[in-house]
Amino acid sequence: MKKSLLTLIMALVMALACATSAFAEDLGYVNVERVFRSYPDIQTTMSVINLERQKAENEFNEKAPKLDDKGRRELGEKLSAQVDKKEASLLNPIREKIRKTIGQVAKAHGIANVVDASAVVFGGKDLTEEVIAAVAQGK
Repeated sequence: MKKSLLTLIMALVMALACATSAFAEDLGYVNVERVFRSYPDIQTTMSVINLERQKAENEFNEKAPKLDDKGRRELGEKLSAQVDKKEASLLNPIREKIRKTIGQVAKAHGIANVVDASAVVFGGKDLTEEVIAAVAQGK
C-alpha cells in the first residue's frame, strides 16, 4: 500500500513537471515599460503632455486666488480632466500599437500567453527586443 501510494505521488509530480515545462514553452514575456520608452517619438509625445500639464498648472495658479475652496476644487478637477483627456488621446494609440505588436510577435513564435516581464519569476521566452524592433519598423 505504501509503495503504491509513493508510486502514485511520484507519477503526479512528474506529470506536473511536464505540464509546467509545456506551459513555460508557451509563455512569453515583454518588458512593456522598456518597449514604451523605446517607442519612436515618445519623447516628443511626453513633452506635449508635460506642456499641457504646465499650462493647466499656470491657469490654476492664475485663477485660484480669486476663487473660494469649492471653485478651486472644481477648477482643479476641470483642468485635471482636460490634461487626462489630452494624455489619453496621445498615449492610447501608442499603447494599442504596442499591444498589437506584442500579439504579432507572439503569434510568429507560436506563443499563446504573454505577460509583463515584472510578473515572471522563472521561465518563458523574452520577446522584448523583438517587439522593440517591430515597433521601430512600424509593423
